Amino acid sequence: MPALNFPASPATGQRYPANPGTSGVAQWVYTGTKWNVVPSFVSLGSPNQAAYNDYQWPATDGSLKQQLTTDGTGNLSWQPSAVPSIQVLGILPAELPFDGLRKDFTLVDSTLAPYAPNPDTNIIVFLGGVPQTPGVAYSVSGSTIRFMEEPLGGTTFYAITNVVV
Repeated sequence: MPALNFPASPATGQRYPANPGTSGVAQWVYTGTKWNVVPSFVSLGSPNQAAYNDYQWPATDGSLKQQLTTDGTGNLSWQPSAVPSIQVLGILPAELPFDGLRKDFTLVDSTLAPYAPNPDTNIIVFLGGVPQTPGVAYSVSGSTIRFMEEPLGGTTFYAITNVVV
């Protein structure tokens, strides 16, 4: 084991090495009178420690660009990072064009399947190319969008949402 060469005139709270950067390399902190090893474990505090202990943690570290993911039952594993993407939404073709009489329409994705933004505020709506204010111009419940005023006949519509794939 190589000798430790601590700084000759350390400041209180100074750490050595400043950034060990390698798993298994101890780090030390100067208390003002002596050097103490910095514990190499995670503590969440007593109220949260039980929750931490309830998880089944992976035995190894993840790879580059992986994230820790749960299966919903407390088992954790390393998985590829989720990538958000933008999805363009439309209105069910049978409900178009706008006729100036209806307020409620079905949102659909690119496959024409009904689409419910999650959460329902995860959508940006455009009528005639103009962004609409949520809660003022429209509301969404499930895959139904309700406009506060009937869109004028012939008005164009599109909406975007972000999804994680």
